[in-house]
Amino acid sequence: MGLQTLDRAVAVLRALGHAGEAGLRLVDLQQAAGLAKPTMHRLATALAAHGLVALDPETRRYRLGHELAILGWSVAHREQDLRTAAMHSATVLADETGDTVFVVVRSGLDSVCIERHTGAYPIKALTVEIGTRRALCVGAGGLAMLACLPEAECDSILEAVAERAKTQSRATPAQIRAAIRAARKSGYSVSENFVTEGVRAVSVAIRDYRGHPIAAIGVAAIQPRIPASRIAALAKSLERERRMIESRLLAVQAPRRTGKKAGGKARRP
Repeated sequence: MGLQTLDRAVAVLRALGHAGEAGLRLVDLQQAAGLAKPTMHRLATALAAHGLVALDPETRRYRLGHELAILGWSVAHREQDLRTAAMHSATVLADETGDTVFVVVRSGLDSVCIERHTGAYPIKALTVEIGTRRALCVGAGGLAMLACLPEAECDSILEAVAERAKTQSRATPAQIRAAIRAARKSGYSVSENFVTEGVRAVSVAIRDYRGHPIAAIGVAAIQPRIPASRIAALAKSLERERRMIESRLLAVQAPRRTGKKAGGKARRP
């Protein structure tokens, strides 16, 4: 497979990842990859033959295939470690706050939701589903991660996702940049009406052992549930759980980084 064909295949898989369960028609995939219909059909057929995409015979829509899930189970464990490390904290925060807690990970220029827990408060802010993929500047989690990056890298990402952000976010570029600057100062991001009108979210970034932002955990609720007077308290709880998550990740990943056997001593969170 040539590099051009590989790039096209990756573009198709990413487009299907964005589409989620709804899937895409062949014409949509053509637009995503910029290919002629016969070429797109051959590529989709080849991906389907390997189980990487699946065609619904009734709707004639393509979706990501089961083989991708199998490959995912075989991947290096960092992402699996992260979800395991964050799951308990998300549950604790949902019980403590009564609101919706989400965990997103960075995937290139995007954020992807890998965990969501809802609290007891009857009005839920369900603005993101597990598997939802958004441009990195959309939502409190992505903003928290961007705020941890060098300004030059952050600017480059904002430029690259600008067109997609217009369709995914209600915020203007100026509002997004202001939110990132505020997050750099405070240590947490706030998204207010950026994704869904009437919803406010607070989030903090999760870093790996090198200090790179790899994920974020946040709380979202309708605006009356998160008045300005409550933001600092939520940020404090998020910061507490962020430290717990990073400690769990360090405990799991340290033996692999240092080459020590799993039976060696490890700090427990």
